Amino acid sequence: MSRETHAVAGSDPAPRPTVALVAHGVHDQGGMERACAELIRQTGDRLAFVLVATEVDPGLRDLVAGVVDVRVPRRPMPLRFALFFVKAGWALRHVHADVVHTVGAIVPNRVDLASVHFCHAGYREVVGFAGLPQPSLARRLSGALGRWEARAAERWCYCPGRLRALAAVSHGVAAEVERHFPGLPVVVTANGVDTERFRPSPASRDHLRRATSTGQAEVVALFVGGDWYRKGLELAIGGLALAAASGAPMRLWVVGAGDETTFRGIARRAGVADHVVFFGPRDDTAPFCQAADLFVLPSAYETFSLASFEAAACGLPLVIPPLHGAIELVGDDEGGIVVDRTASSIGMAFARLAQDENLRRRLGAEARRRASAFSWERSAASVAGVYEALLERAPAPQAAAGSQ
Repeated sequence: MSRETHAVAGSDPAPRPTVALVAHGVHDQGGMERACAELIRQTGDRLAFVLVATEVDPGLRDLVAGVVDVRVPRRPMPLRFALFFVKAGWALRHVHADVVHTVGAIVPNRVDLASVHFCHAGYREVVGFAGLPQPSLARRLSGALGRWEARAAERWCYCPGRLRALAAVSHGVAAEVERHFPGLPVVVTANGVDTERFRPSPASRDHLRRATSTGQAEVVALFVGGDWYRKGLELAIGGLALAAASGAPMRLWVVGAGDETTFRGIARRAGVADHVVFFGPRDDTAPFCQAADLFVLPSAYETFSLASFEAAACGLPLVIPPLHGAIELVGDDEGGIVVDRTASSIGMAFARLAQDENLRRRLGAEARRRASAFSWERSAASVAGVYEALLERAPAPQAAAGSQ
């Protein structure tokens, strides 16, 4: 574990409050990581951040007052979580901060604010004790251990004696944490979306479609994300097969890391191997959102789904079950179509959208209008507002960071 610090200028007329931000990652890849990065970009001129993290975007290091690098292995995930919990918790004892903010239940220390981007207690309600199917025994065992660790950490961390407030990224997850962890103040600090980068672009659409030999008349459903078992890629493939059988000229684009061999086999058995294109992980998903016609995410559980908001910002109607956060973009089938987590329900939505271009445009325009209300500026301001409220009734300096 190494520490890098940047001194805060002593000549400032009003010293900036220091925030210890504890997170596994602070960068632009992933929803919770991007939220941390944008928080620093948007508020770093008035807050002095000290990061306690494993992965930090190099471009952010000069924007913060200090970085404590917590070195842990990437795999297996249960070991990574446990080592970070211990090492980051120890490091945090030596950080001088006015506010301690963690991204999840990831250290044993008493802290001021925890952002909830994934409620493991709520997830268990959805998927049950055994969780979702996994391709191997090792993955099943690792997943079970990881879920147990995360729930145990939530039970330890999310209680009035160890935490002053919870910040949920959507109203749906706020209701979950209020139910599972009573006695704590809960505020909603929604994530944002970059509507300048993610916007409709006919030029980008034409370019990528030509590059992928996709006809203009073909209707492309876009799936973005990892963890394909939880996010329901098999259901999306099944829905595509049903829509194709009805005569809909459709393709499914899959962007993200996953078990391609297994899911290619699923597509082959469904008879749509030639209609499913795997692009692998991509740093920039905007061109795919701009070139597609609709977005599908039949996930078992989400709290905000940044990918859904980015697709909506590009004017794509969403085909989703009633997921936390993303459902606010769809409403009552106004920014997309709400479906059950079944291939038949998804297939019917695909066929309906494939056959009606005007419907796609109308729903997509409404989805973009709704997504535009979720800016990163607004997101960061909501978190900064919680900091201000905590500082007004702050305990003695160092009590949160230095005690357990």
